[in-house]
Amino acid sequence: MGNALRRNTNSIRDEYNGRRRPACLGQDPPTTPTSFDRKFIIVGRSKNGEMKYPLPANAEEKKLWLEDPHYLIRHQWQSNFSSPVEEILKKGANVIDIGCGTGTWSLEMAKNYPESNFIGVDIAPIFPTKHHEENLKFTLGNILEGLPFEDNTFDLVFARLVGESFSEKEWEETVLRELFRLTKSGSWLEIMQTDSEFSRCGKNLEKMNQAFVAINMNSSICEKFEDWLLNNNQVSVVNHEIAISPIGTWAGKTGEFGVSYIRHLSLKMKQQIINHLNITEEEYDNMVEMAELEYNQFTTFRTSHRFIAQKKIIF
Repeated sequence: MGNALRRNTNSIRDEYNGRRRPACLGQDPPTTPTSFDRKFIIVGRSKNGEMKYPLPANAEEKKLWLEDPHYLIRHQWQSNFSSPVEEILKKGANVIDIGCGTGTWSLEMAKNYPESNFIGVDIAPIFPTKHHEENLKFTLGNILEGLPFEDNTFDLVFARLVGESFSEKEWEETVLRELFRLTKSGSWLEIMQTDSEFSRCGKNLEKMNQAFVAINMNSSICEKFEDWLLNNNQVSVVNHEIAISPIGTWAGKTGEFGVSYIRHLSLKMKQQIINHLNITEEEYDNMVEMAELEYNQFTTFRTSHRFIAQKKIIF
């Protein structure tokens, strides 16, 4: 039998007033490589209208969200993972966080699932050297050189926002092979990646968008993962989940935070973009201001993906 594919998505919902907005995104975003019925999540909501991971409640939390993408991603998906491993984690599982960065995801998961063991790996030592979770260890490692763990070690291999850290050739020839080597037979690999480019841009954001991509020398790799996983003979099931991060007041409070996010990103990259576009600081500030006026007109958004693959059971 061939690999099974299920794309799980959720309907658009405006956090500000709870109304469904079926016409906000009349077309699929560009990175939807196969033809399945799709709906898009803006913000997850429980039956009683409360969110597990709400937007920041004050200026201090907002600053933290802008500096650490973990919190926005968690809010956007209303979960820390999509793989069907909740019960395993409660009982005790082995989990590795590839490209763990500052380690926020690993720290939170280790606290939430004290019976499981977690390892955070990154090529740079930016994770904490001291913490209070006894079931969590951080270590340096380069996946291109191979990680120092036995085959079939982990119940969940988790890789978030590392897609563009490697070339397409490295993903195909080395990275995926190493990720599946670490994954136990019958267990799960989850890759989460955000598209490099914003969707439905006005001319000003489009100009900034192109500069972001050129400076980072990255184009979106999201559209590649589905085919790579579906064509991998080690995989039995592939799920592809898609979420939308809206930008603009058209999407209520969530969209307003999206505006703050781009403003923060634009400020961080200001000098680089000015140099790349060969414009003045005044021209740049005007471009950012004009881009913000375009968000509602174009219903601008950014797309994130979760690819969940189950490794075949080997007898």
